[in-house]
Amino acid sequence: MSTSKTEKSSSAAPKPAVKPAASGNRSVTLKRTVTIKVVVTEKFKSYMLFELNESIRSAEQRTLLINQQIPQLDRLASTDNIGRQALLQQLEAEKIQLDATIKDQQTRIDAINDLKLESLFLQGTVDGFVSVSEGDNLYEKLGGMEIILKDGIVQKITPVAAIETN
Repeated sequence: MSTSKTEKSSSAAPKPAVKPAASGNRSVTLKRTVTIKVVVTEKFKSYMLFELNESIRSAEQRTLLINQQIPQLDRLASTDNIGRQALLQQLEAEKIQLDATIKDQQTRIDAINDLKLESLFLQGTVDGFVSVSEGDNLYEKLGGMEIILKDGIVQKITPVAAIETN
């Protein structure tokens, strides 16, 4: 039993499930992007500031741990200088990355503090799934969705195509 190259390459990607719809038409479930926006409230700002500060605290703790580990590497110098150098480079690279993370989180804290109450904040995107049947407008179905949250509660779900045409 041999498979062609085309079949092998397409087997790596998940195939949409095709099934008969209630009316007898075929339907398929496809992935689309859903944008999450949040109404800025004091509760939201507090939550975001807490998360960002926790991220900074974690990075600072890891940096302290690395700084404690580096002097211990001097003991390896007499037995394994090559291994010591490799580990030292790895720890120094991690410290640089942690420092960048801390600076990035501090910038985000400033941005969160500057947000105006009741404004919309783009929190990110998630993948959503939509069922498409014969006769559907694919552009509308795959055009994306926008979900507006306020303190974690969904306030509005709007197709992006509807937003752009209004």
